[in-house]
Amino acid sequence: MPDIGIPFLLDRSRNASEQMDVDRFLLDRMGSAWSRLLRIYRFSGPCITVGRTHHQKLPAEWQDFTREVAVRPTGGGAVLHGDDLCFSLFLFPRPPVSPRFLYPLFHDWVGHFLKGVAVDASLQSGTPVTPSPRRVCFEEPVCGDLLWKSRKVMGGALRVTSKGILYQGSLHVPGLSGTMLEERFSIWYPATGARDLEARLESERLSCHA
Repeated sequence: MPDIGIPFLLDRSRNASEQMDVDRFLLDRMGSAWSRLLRIYRFSGPCITVGRTHHQKLPAEWQDFTREVAVRPTGGGAVLHGDDLCFSLFLFPRPPVSPRFLYPLFHDWVGHFLKGVAVDASLQSGTPVTPSPRRVCFEEPVCGDLLWKSRKVMGGALRVTSKGILYQGSLHVPGLSGTMLEERFSIWYPATGARDLEARLESERLSCHA
């Protein structure tokens, strides 16, 4: 693989528990054999993931879609997965600023990818007018989430450890299949996206030391 910045893994579909176990495995070994990685994947069927500190009841209507629930190693609310594309970004070492900088940086970067598939998404600013008491991720846009036509299409969550940062995000665009997004992203990343992401992270690093 040519040196294009952060290594990219287009991973195979698995069930929810297996995908979360892969991220835990990679997070545990970050900083030893490797330091940075971007993994994208899809789930093998409808499922639910919840943040590791999530304790609210899941919406009753979700039982019509799936009974598989897996706990993410990151935080955040509940996500009903189906035809979405998922991202896991691993960074080591930790940056010298709040890791929350990753939300707008990464989501704006994905927004540039979406422009190539005729989706003009933008970042949510401020806080939701009426926060969802159910802690359902895609019902509750927060600052830094990605919106399209006033609808949240991408959100994410973080896990910060002594070994680094794990960001997990889910991209769901109505009318665009997860398979198509996966195919287009796997072409865009080595051609354009990798260098753009590297430049954004480097700019953030330099601003911290300015």
